[in-house]
Amino acid sequence: LELSMTDRSGPVPDGKDLVSSLLKQQQGASAASEAAETAPGWRPPAIRGAEKRDYTLGELQQFDGCVPEASIFVAVKRNIYDVTSRPDLYGTGGAYSYLPGKDASRLLAKMKPKLEEGEDPLDLSDLTEKEQATLDQWDAFFAKKYEVVGKVIVSDVGAR
Repeated sequence: LELSMTDRSGPVPDGKDLVSSLLKQQQGASAASEAAETAPGWRPPAIRGAEKRDYTLGELQQFDGCVPEASIFVAVKRNIYDVTSRPDLYGTGGAYSYLPGKDASRLLAKMKPKLEEGEDPLDLSDLTEKEQATLDQWDAFFAKKYEVVGKVIVSDVGAR
């Protein structure tokens, strides 16, 4: 809310007019905020230092490195790693910017930047031995370099 006292040429509003004016400004701001929140592509802002807990795939999406100053998470084998310390790699424009905000296990195992349509990111049952070994190496890499902040959960049951 903005209250400007620079225009002193007119009469000073009485308390009722001032409250009415402030309420109208607040309602306008709320309506604009609600409209923005329902616009295509809108998502809630991710926060830096997000709490350590388990996340659904939907919740994990907000930590995809696209919001400046927000936490960046990559999940591997359902372990969620905080890679916020390396926005140069995992943030927008980084070499690995396609990994954050999702469980990247399948991408890493198959060494590809994008899943095929209909491909389940959590289904690792069809990986070859070589792909499984590659995934294990990636998981060890992330575990050595980054902190685990939670686990990927399959449904909203158990999410906080």
